[in-house]
Amino acid sequence: MQPDTEMDAAFVFGSFRLVPGRHVLLKGARPVKIGGRALALLHLLVMKAGTEVSKKELMEFAWPKVFVDDQNLKVHIRSLRRALEDTLPHPTYIATVVGRGYQFVSAVQVERVHAADLDHSYEQAEQSLPAAPHLIGRDGDVAAISRSLGETRLVTLVGAAGVGKTSLAVAVAHTWGAQFPDGVYYVDLTVTDDQAMVSHLIASSIGVRGDPGDVGTAIADHLRDRRSLIVLDNCEHVIAATAAFAQQMIDAKIRSCLLTTSREPLGVATEKLQRVEPLPFPASPGEMTASQVLEYPAVGLLAIRARESADYHLSEGDALVAAQLCKALDGIPLAIEVAAAQLDHFSLEQLHASIGRSLYAFPHRGGAHARHRTLQATLDWSYRLLSEEEATLFQLLSVFAGSFEWNDVTHMARLVQYDPYQTTTALGSLVAKSLLAADILDDRISYRLLESTKRYAAQVLSSAPISWNANRHHAQLVLAVFQQAAAEWRSTDSVAWRARYGPKVGDLRKALDWCFGDAGDASLGVDIAVAAIPLWNEQSSFVEQLLQVARALEQSPPGIDKAFQKAALAHARAYMMNLARAPRSETTRAWDRAVELAEQSGDLGRRLRAMFGKSVFLIYSGRNNEAVELIHQFLALAHAAGDRGSIHDGERLLALPEMHLGKLVQVRTKLEQLAEDLQQGVPPSRTTRYRQERSVSIHSTLTFSTWLTGHQDRAIVMMDAMVSTVDAVGGLHNIISLVALPIAFWSGDRDRVRQYLSTLERGPEGENIRLWEPVRRFYSAAAADSAEPSARISMMRSALDELVSDRILLRTPMYAGILAEALLNASRVAEARDAIATALALCEETQELWCRPELLRIRAAVLYALGRTAEAQAILAQAQGQALAMGAQTFALRILADLEKPQAADTGPAGGAHPPECSPGLRID
Repeated sequence: MQPDTEMDAAFVFGSFRLVPGRHVLLKGARPVKIGGRALALLHLLVMKAGTEVSKKELMEFAWPKVFVDDQNLKVHIRSLRRALEDTLPHPTYIATVVGRGYQFVSAVQVERVHAADLDHSYEQAEQSLPAAPHLIGRDGDVAAISRSLGETRLVTLVGAAGVGKTSLAVAVAHTWGAQFPDGVYYVDLTVTDDQAMVSHLIASSIGVRGDPGDVGTAIADHLRDRRSLIVLDNCEHVIAATAAFAQQMIDAKIRSCLLTTSREPLGVATEKLQRVEPLPFPASPGEMTASQVLEYPAVGLLAIRARESADYHLSEGDALVAAQLCKALDGIPLAIEVAAAQLDHFSLEQLHASIGRSLYAFPHRGGAHARHRTLQATLDWSYRLLSEEEATLFQLLSVFAGSFEWNDVTHMARLVQYDPYQTTTALGSLVAKSLLAADILDDRISYRLLESTKRYAAQVLSSAPISWNANRHHAQLVLAVFQQAAAEWRSTDSVAWRARYGPKVGDLRKALDWCFGDAGDASLGVDIAVAAIPLWNEQSSFVEQLLQVARALEQSPPGIDKAFQKAALAHARAYMMNLARAPRSETTRAWDRAVELAEQSGDLGRRLRAMFGKSVFLIYSGRNNEAVELIHQFLALAHAAGDRGSIHDGERLLALPEMHLGKLVQVRTKLEQLAEDLQQGVPPSRTTRYRQERSVSIHSTLTFSTWLTGHQDRAIVMMDAMVSTVDAVGGLHNIISLVALPIAFWSGDRDRVRQYLSTLERGPEGENIRLWEPVRRFYSAAAADSAEPSARISMMRSALDELVSDRILLRTPMYAGILAEALLNASRVAEARDAIATALALCEETQELWCRPELLRIRAAVLYALGRTAEAQAILAQAQGQALAMGAQTFALRILADLEKPQAADTGPAGGAHPPECSPGLRID
């Protein structure tokens, strides 16, 4: 019999199953997030369950042929214990053999499992939310906060620094997450000190890409009918902006809830306050038994952290001193953790005495202020115990906005010429002393300073001689990171690229704030802003990019050496203004400036990109003749340079305004040749990120021209293939709005229309639909056959008016024609007459002659409804002639259908109206 190769061995203990062959740890049926090194350590421990495993053996197993120190092993063991929920004073699974190693103390069974049972796609938790913490003594707080979230839209956790507000908020979010089917989102506000950035940070975190003029309204619109939980952590330093945001959300009557943490209330009228008090500790421990003392949460936390940080096991004999220490520290969790980490250097009695002397240096005051003083004194005490190398590194690491990794640490350490050994030793010591948190991310260790310790370290650094150099060194690191990101941007998958560099945005903001501050380095800031442009574009960060680019342009030093950077910044500003629907006059000036600076830079690629970008803007603005003229200049420049890639790009872009101008057959022929050339191989593009973007650009216009020239069935097949392709490379909103929706609508395919509208509404990450939002609303109303006509017409008119007002005139003649036909169908003939007159006027203004035959057909239908039959027939004949002349066979067939309906003159006001879907069977395929 052949062995069953689909079976795997699993180690089973408690509610967990470890399957080494699949590199997975399961709790029940769900995978536990754990790094590869920690998984390897667990594998060895369970294989030798009941036996001591030395530190050397563990390190050789998990890091073969790699030197690591004991502290690295300790970080992974701590991570492993938390993954196994083994955090109580008495170990459930992994026991420490003091000074020697570790032992797996739980019973382990080995069983065979089917591989197929492990190949499930498990639902992942919300990525923005930190891992669920193990709380001590907070069950009552979690229950109270949960009740409050069920009663009100805004709950604020208020308490002193280090009291555990963040951990409590994160725990509630995990515990109560199922009550929020539309998502749980975590926003760390420590990454900025700029009040103006608060709404933008929230918008980015929840996936809203809003109008820079009113991000709050965009967020409110997004949340109004969604049941989400948004956790806003550490609000106190931006409390005015946070309060204003919360008030706006309350006023908008959103269904979502806000859970905020702050050292003081936001001051919003409907805010429900939840005071977060220190952990309970024995007030009179001398009158209690040891077992009673050890049941207090503050003492329990001390016991857990002592075991994790220093392998120190509290005994009943320690109970009295432990209680006195917790009382001296006011039960503040962070202070207890910092103190516990020193138990590998002090006995419990020595620790209590040493901390006590530091606390007595502060005058006694009551309430929250006293607790803040307690934490400050504890941090002062712990800082004084650091070696010079540890203290210096502690200061240097405060420059980071959030998490950082080993390479970041070594970069900062080079400022003070520390070698790898010095850096490793100091870093490990800071982790061991709980001044620095270490987290396992896949197989990497990421580090972070908790907010209270980071502010303390930054305060110390601010008065140190190396302060200016430290901030500049950090800014140089950020520049290197984003220069690397820019280099990888064109060749790396978009999702993977954003996952790699998106988390660096906090350090980007911090570096720019320093560079553009009073004592910063503006020239360095300009370089950073240029390098960050791809990230802002990928994230559609309108507000941030416009603010930061404006700062960089304003502070950019004069001189030819920064000409390229200025050109890049001006281009980025114009591009974002276009997407953000900024006033057309301002955007026109921005593009003019971008082209001017690009020419001054002397860089061919920069000039071509600026001309290409402005040409797209002109097309979207309905200025097709101007676009054709500028693209011809682009092509002349590309031909003179022998740049075949740019020539190809210019020709494919030129096809779009030429199609609008009515050159349908010529455009279709040109695009078929361009598609074939691309298949054969074209040099790299200066204007697009992926080769496939060129293909999408060609085939979108080709699909539309194929449909217009009468090959409807073929066009629909092309459209379906293109939409599925575009979904993988970006630009989906453009294709749906400009190609897929009009074809599906005119073909009478309501299922496809609804499918495309749903895609537009969802909005994929990294793509902004602000530009296309009125288009979505227009088609939603136009395709809502069951809706009340006046409501549909009102929504269509509102969307069209918005586009015209913003001077985004692309396709507006077509939208006005559809509106006129809807009015005619509703027997509102006079309004239909005005609407078709507007459509024809827009047609003349934009020179979108491609749709003029269809607009004339609708005008004839209005004339029929007015009883002016002879005029109607003459207009139809004119429309037919124009359609045939430009090769618009689809429109010609629609016009022919109207010409063959002599009863139209006798059917009353609505009889002459033939909605696009009334003649879907007319094809020449």
